[in-house]
Amino acid sequence: MSSSILGTLRVQVDGAVLPAARPAVRNVLGALLLHPGETLNAARVAELGWGPGGCSSGALQTTVTRLRDWLKEHCGPGATVDWDGHGYRLDLPDAEDHFAQYQQLTLAARPTDPAEGAAALHHALSLWRGPIFADGPEWIRTDPLVRRWEESRISLALEFAIAAQQAGTPDFALDQLEQLAAELPYDERVHARLLTTLLASGRRAEALRRYDEVRRRLADELGVSPSSELAEIHSEMVSEPRSARPPLRDPLKAGELVIGSHEAMIALPEVRALLAEMKLRHPEIALKVRHLDFVEQVTALPQGQADVIVAYLPVPPGVPVEPLSTGTRVVVVSNDHELASRKSLTLADMANRIVVSLSPSVHQEYRDFWAVDPRPDGSPVVYTDDEVTNLEELFSAVAHGPHITVVPAACRELYPRPDITYIDVLDMEPITVALAWMPGPEGPAISTLVKVARRLRKAVTAEG
Repeated sequence: MSSSILGTLRVQVDGAVLPAARPAVRNVLGALLLHPGETLNAARVAELGWGPGGCSSGALQTTVTRLRDWLKEHCGPGATVDWDGHGYRLDLPDAEDHFAQYQQLTLAARPTDPAEGAAALHHALSLWRGPIFADGPEWIRTDPLVRRWEESRISLALEFAIAAQQAGTPDFALDQLEQLAAELPYDERVHARLLTTLLASGRRAEALRRYDEVRRRLADELGVSPSSELAEIHSEMVSEPRSARPPLRDPLKAGELVIGSHEAMIALPEVRALLAEMKLRHPEIALKVRHLDFVEQVTALPQGQADVIVAYLPVPPGVPVEPLSTGTRVVVVSNDHELASRKSLTLADMANRIVVSLSPSVHQEYRDFWAVDPRPDGSPVVYTDDEVTNLEELFSAVAHGPHITVVPAACRELYPRPDITYIDVLDMEPITVALAWMPGPEGPAISTLVKVARRLRKAVTAEG
């Protein structure tokens, strides 16, 4: 038996696709498949099955009973939906769950060899047959969980294209990019990577034709011009009649290093000291800084926008890091918040405080870490429906609402604002600032930066 929600909802037994259940039953099954191995409370099942308004408890119980009957008829008596007093859990004994497989493959460490990395990424992406729960209700498309995993697919596909090109087989990624481009006709990131992959595969004429299709679609249907990224690729296609090279960052290049960072982080003393030391000791390496928002912290490396990033840990598993320093976190509230008069807080004081939500495109482990989700007592954090992507949006959401957020204590000095209050938290774990870069061969510029960072940290430790 196998189940998949990466595309239309599909359950197979002995290789045969089972007939579709009635819509409400299918929607509840889809809700449970969206949370493999988890127990969902009734409110969450109702929200996914009937939309934001949910449904009555009677309607939910009746639908779950019908789902149990459908599973028993088509999958056998072992397949059922269990209720443990707190929520529902789907149990498909010995079934192969493609969504669960994809989640595991996404979080797995990447092979250092580009060809092996490309093969691993292709395996993960091949589990997709289309958008998540493509035959589900219309409201499923706006669910934060669905949006987050849809975005992970895009990020993985872009990473796959880069790995395939580094392995010398750019055409290996074309099928995945073609499928995504068809599903996302307005996503310029996907179309930009498709164009550069076509160029790297020696298919310049087709790349030019595809660019013209995208340009006309954006103009006719959205009334906008292509992004600067697409325009730059087109300029390269026109100016280079030979098989053009895609404008990827080359991490093996010795003479230049692009460092991605939040604006606040580049101003941290340890980061400034590192850049100053690099300029002093290694003037042959040209340093360039690219400012990133929350989402770009996740995508900048796999998409080739930076050679190395300055990041607060955690980062996705398998990404090499070099710690620079440690610090603390603080809570931020509006000046008229009931906590604003407090000098310090504990995690217990933050119970039942709603947290401003970051974009679903932000790595989930990173988001959970900053919100301390779940809390030490096991309780989950409740988030707003915001989808902020940068610090300015985050502070504005806090300043204009009753909700809280957690940021590095360094923001107190780097982002002083008259409408918010920073409050120390006494029992949160320390945070670590680190360099992070893509796994694989380290070019001389990255190796030099890491060595200088390591030497500076040892010197500071020795002085302390």
